[in-house]
Amino acid sequence: MNFSRIYEKLRRINDLIAMRANVVFASMGFFWLCLVFSLLPLKWPATMPFVQYASSGVLQLVALPLIGVGTILAARSSDQLAKEQHDAVMETVNSMRQLMNEIHQLHLELHSKVGEVLENQAQDDDTPRPE
Repeated sequence: MNFSRIYEKLRRINDLIAMRANVVFASMGFFWLCLVFSLLPLKWPATMPFVQYASSGVLQLVALPLIGVGTILAARSSDQLAKEQHDAVMETVNSMRQLMNEIHQLHLELHSKVGEVLENQAQDDDTPRPE
């Protein structure tokens, strides 16, 4: 029996449950259901112990950890996207640095050539011309 395969399947199932639970528990529909549920004792006071048990036991002991795990799993994809964007930006920055170095090199060469041309032109102006 290959335990790593079993572990991987269990991990995928756990992740799927956590993600789906996160979608359900973090919805407005679930909020409205909880609101109505919490108001039941106003109409039927005898339901108060059950409402307290369900809200403190089920919601806090079951739903909150599922929401936490689901949030962590959802953040993984955001973290991966942020890393990919960072890598792409850094690649662009490095390309821009390389281009700036090339432009700087061309600027130095052009400056040197212009200096030579101006120097030659000044020498030509200083030399007497035969008439």
